[in-house]
Amino acid sequence: MDFDLVKDLGAEAEPSGERLTLYIPDKDCNGGAISDLPEWVKEAQELLTDIGDGATCFPPVTGTWRKPEGEVLWEQTTMIYSFIDPDKFRVNMSRLRNFLHRFGTETNQGQVVFELGNLFWKINKFDPRGSQ
Repeated sequence: MDFDLVKDLGAEAEPSGERLTLYIPDKDCNGGAISDLPEWVKEAQELLTDIGDGATCFPPVTGTWRKPEGEVLWEQTTMIYSFIDPDKFRVNMSRLRNFLHRFGTETNQGQVVFELGNLFWKINKFDPRGSQ
């Protein structure tokens, strides 16, 4: 294809290349509802806005998670994403870690997941430092 998006559409010369997506389920690892879910979603969206100057939050979609013992848990999952600014990502790395580990601990998750760099990352053990 022969086109120049900077010239033809007025786009910035440097596109944002990396997308960070957080998955926020509405249930804990035992199937119990997360009562303060709106606050978690809001905090996640604010964090991603700080990392990428904006974030998009999808309405909940149906998700499933296979528990270690084999049972499938059905849940509604909110997906929030942002195209990150590498410098702002670096500055907010400890804040992101803190959020992910606090979410895992405080909402009794079996696993916390996120996408970055076209890869799907899983956190199965939550750092107590994340609860600070």
